[in-house]
Amino acid sequence: MLKFLGRGSAFADEHNSAFFYHNDDLILIDCPESEFRKVKKIELKAVKNIYILITHTHGDHSSGVGTMIQYAWYILHKPVTIVAPSDTVRKDLLTLLVQIEGCEPGRFHIAAADELHCEWLVSAVPTTHTKTLHGRCFGYHLNIQGNDVVYTGDTATLTPFLPLLHHGAYLYSEVSFHKSGVHLFYMDTLPVLKELVQKGVKVYLMHMDEEDEISKLIENTGLYLAPLYQAE
Repeated sequence: MLKFLGRGSAFADEHNSAFFYHNDDLILIDCPESEFRKVKKIELKAVKNIYILITHTHGDHSSGVGTMIQYAWYILHKPVTIVAPSDTVRKDLLTLLVQIEGCEPGRFHIAAADELHCEWLVSAVPTTHTKTLHGRCFGYHLNIQGNDVVYTGDTATLTPFLPLLHHGAYLYSEVSFHKSGVHLFYMDTLPVLKELVQKGVKVYLMHMDEEDEISKLIENTGLYLAPLYQAE
């Protein structure tokens, strides 16, 4: 369902970012600066609209949004719509993009998720991450090609997402090898994810701090690493 430009956490060389197409539109989930160079390698000439879904404003998720806006305006001559998960985050992003990044307001659109009426967006899902961004961290419930797709974003709990999962649904879940209290620790999380696999949920792991170690832990479990995009 999703292809990933990167699947690493904050201290990795390649930060977590995914995308999918809907008809002639490109939808990015987060846009860190580290992955912007890969965005340019996606076939963009045939794309009509570009949407960027933001999970939260940590730099490893939002630092490339301003660059993407400028690139789309000057090079692609295409509109960019920034989708904030809530009105509070929308206001935060406006401050970031206009007052800090210096983007001209007329060069992008920004909307809260509940204001955007696109068939691929079901809802933003509030979750818990860091104390400093309390109430400002979200995942997403998407409808991609008729499939329920749940994307956790950065989260310390799976609880808000579990009611959305059923046989045939897709879950893209973060997982951490190191215990921090603000991410899903593998010892607590992998047993739950394995149970979901047994129930027919298709589970892919992302936002990993130690990908090699996590890869070993999920061998022959039915859990998979999120698929990386390979530019042709």
